[in-house]
Amino acid sequence: MSLLPEEKLRQFQETLGLKESPLGIYYTNDKPEGVTPGEGITGCMIGLLQNARKRGKTVYFDKAHFGCPGGAYYMGFFESPMPNIEYFLSCGIPGEMEGERYIKTPERAREYFAKMIPRRAPATYCVYKPLEQFHSDTEPEVVAFFALPDILSGLFTLTNYALERTDAVYAPFGSGCGTILTYPLKEASKEQPRATLGMFDVSARPMVEKDTLTLAMPFSIFLKLIENVSGSFLQTESWKKVLKRIQK
Repeated sequence: MSLLPEEKLRQFQETLGLKESPLGIYYTNDKPEGVTPGEGITGCMIGLLQNARKRGKTVYFDKAHFGCPGGAYYMGFFESPMPNIEYFLSCGIPGEMEGERYIKTPERAREYFAKMIPRRAPATYCVYKPLEQFHSDTEPEVVAFFALPDILSGLFTLTNYALERTDAVYAPFGSGCGTILTYPLKEASKEQPRATLGMFDVSARPMVEKDTLTLAMPFSIFLKLIENVSGSFLQTESWKKVLKRIQK
């Protein structure tokens, strides 16, 4: 039995003009059937998610099969992404390491990591798959959309509408994988969780289409979104004009 009523999910996707299914993310000790990277460092995990986004496959990671150290860290498999990460993220070390220069100084980078601290992985595997493939025996912790700006405008506005707030979406600094998983997991533990706008990570940008960003949220927020389509702006002429452009 499907986790969500198929008709309600279909209506939600059509009303927003979604070009691809959102991904559900969860942890399990049961080894999935699907796509996983080779052992060790093999490349950005965001690129591997194309298999789930575009081909409808299950993609999973574990402590030995993680794609990149950053991904392993943000999924909670590693305690640190790499030695001297504060220099890698900032100014680098002359003759030893080129810095990404995303944060101005190593001190500011240390402050970032002191606050970030991803949740430790609660099970062996971290799994990503299209939301419609979930059944009633498994519930995702996080739902992540990869979407065009026009679609994001709808998701952004609906999130604020459904949560009855005007600040229900925020855009923190972070890696691509951090904004689709680590931050939403942190939000899930809060009394008033928010959705996370992301994929501004310059290093991860080549792994997604040039006109794609992400919006990720605890599953509890997604449930509110699908329950609030009726009566919202999504039924107005203003949205229909945007939807018409999306559908082209």
